[in-house]
Amino acid sequence: SRRTIGGKLNELFIHTERLGVRLYLLIDDYDNFANITPAGEGEADHPQTPDIGFFRDLFVTLKAGTATGGLERLFLTGVSPATLDDVISGFNIGKNISFRTKYNDMVGFTDTEVRHLVETYHELGVFDDPDSAMAVMREWYGGYRFAEGASEDVYNTDMVLHYLAHSAPNDEGPHDLIDTNVRVDYTKLRHLVVVNRDAAPARRTADEQPADAEAPRRVSNAAELLDATALGLNGNFDVLRTVMAEGRLDSELRPSFPMDQLGRRENFVTLLHCLGLLSIRDAVDGRSRLGIPNQTVRQLMYGYLRDAYREVGVFSVDILAFENLLWAMARDGEWHPAVDYLADALRRQTSIRDYVQGERLLQGFLAAYLGASGCFVFHTEQELGKGYADMVLTPLTARYPSLRHGYVIELKYLKRDREGEALTRSALKEAKDQLRGYLGDDRLAMQHPSVRFTGIALVFRGWELVGAEDVAA
Repeated sequence: SRRTIGGKLNELFIHTERLGVRLYLLIDDYDNFANITPAGEGEADHPQTPDIGFFRDLFVTLKAGTATGGLERLFLTGVSPATLDDVISGFNIGKNISFRTKYNDMVGFTDTEVRHLVETYHELGVFDDPDSAMAVMREWYGGYRFAEGASEDVYNTDMVLHYLAHSAPNDEGPHDLIDTNVRVDYTKLRHLVVVNRDAAPARRTADEQPADAEAPRRVSNAAELLDATALGLNGNFDVLRTVMAEGRLDSELRPSFPMDQLGRRENFVTLLHCLGLLSIRDAVDGRSRLGIPNQTVRQLMYGYLRDAYREVGVFSVDILAFENLLWAMARDGEWHPAVDYLADALRRQTSIRDYVQGERLLQGFLAAYLGASGCFVFHTEQELGKGYADMVLTPLTARYPSLRHGYVIELKYLKRDREGEALTRSALKEAKDQLRGYLGDDRLAMQHPSVRFTGIALVFRGWELVGAEDVAA
C-alpha cells in the first residue's frame, strides 16, 4: 500500500531506479528508539522495545531497495550491538565497521586535529597558554579507542567543541567541563544495574546476621555479587564497581547480541564500550583490556554508582556539603574534615554494615565520593614509586591555578575481629611507608610542579575508621 511507510519507500525506489538517480540514505542515532524505552518496574532484566517489529520491517524494505537498485548506499550511526542483533537481522547485507582499525579516527578528533584547533584559537587571542588547554581537553575529553589495532586515541568531538565554544567569548575554559549533551541519563541505564526489588532477597539487619557474618576473609567476586543482588543490584553493577576500584577490566567484545541478554557480563561490558564509557587500552590473550577513557566518563560512572547506592537505600551523602569539603582540601590543604565526613556517614548509615566486608568494597564506596569533585583529577591504582597507589587526587590547576594541594591515599582494611591498638599502628606504619615511596616518585613533581602532595594513610576495621595520619612529601 502506498499509504504505509514501506509502500512510500518502495515507490521512491522505483522512481529513482527508473530515473537512474543514486539514492544515499543516512540514519543517525539509529538505536535511540531502544534507549528511550527503558524497562518498567519489575522488568529490569528484560528491557522492552515495543516498536521493534516496525523497525525490522523497515529494514527489510530498505534491503529490498538495494536489490532493485533504487537505494545505492545506506550508512547508520549510533549502532549498539544489542539493537544491531535484534533489528538488523532483517537487513543481513549490512556490515558492522565499528571495531575496524581504519575507521577509529572517524568517530572523534585526533590529537593533531585538536592541537590545530587550539593553536588557531590562540592566534585569535583566545588562549594565553595552548598547552594548558590541551592538557585539560586530553584529561577530560580524550582517551577513546574503539578498535584494538588503532595506534591513537581520539577525543570526543562534542566535548572539544563545547570547550572551544565557551572559551571564545570568555577567554577561558567553560565553568562546567562536562557538556550536558554527553551526560548519559542514569534512568536509561537503571534497568541494567537494578533488579526487581520484589524478586531480590531481603537484606538482613546487623542483628540478623549469622554468627560468621563478620568472619575475617577477603570477599570474593562471587560473594560481592551475592551481596549486590541482596541489595537489589545485579551483576552489571558489580562490573561498574570493579572498573571503578581497579581502573581496568579484561573482556571479550561482542559484535552483536540479543537485547534480552544484556544481563550477561560480556554483553554489558560491550555495551559500555560502545557507549564510550569504557575504551580499549590494550589487548591481552585475545581479549580487550578496557579502561575509563577520561575524567568526564569517570565522573559519569561515579554518578551511576552513587545513584545506585542511594536508590536501593544503601548509602547517601549530601553531595553539596561534601563538595565544599573537597574544595577545602584542594585549596587549603584541609583533608581531615572531608575524611571525617565520609567516616561519620559510614558509621551512621547502618544499612551499609552488611555490605562493607572487604577492602575492595570499601574502596569503591570511598572512590565514588572522593571522585565526585570537579576540582580534582581522580585516579585509582596509579603507578608510583614501583607500586600502585590506591587513590590519587590531583588538583585541576590547568582550570583552577589557585589550587595547590594534592593527595595520595593508601587504604588499609582490618577484619572486624582484628581489634587492638597494635594492629592499627602496624597497618598505619605499612601504609605510611608505602606513601613515602609513592611521594618520592619524581613524576609527581615533574608533572605537577605547583602542587604540594600529601600522603594520607587510612585504616578501617570493617566500616569504622580507626586510624588516619598524613605523610609530607
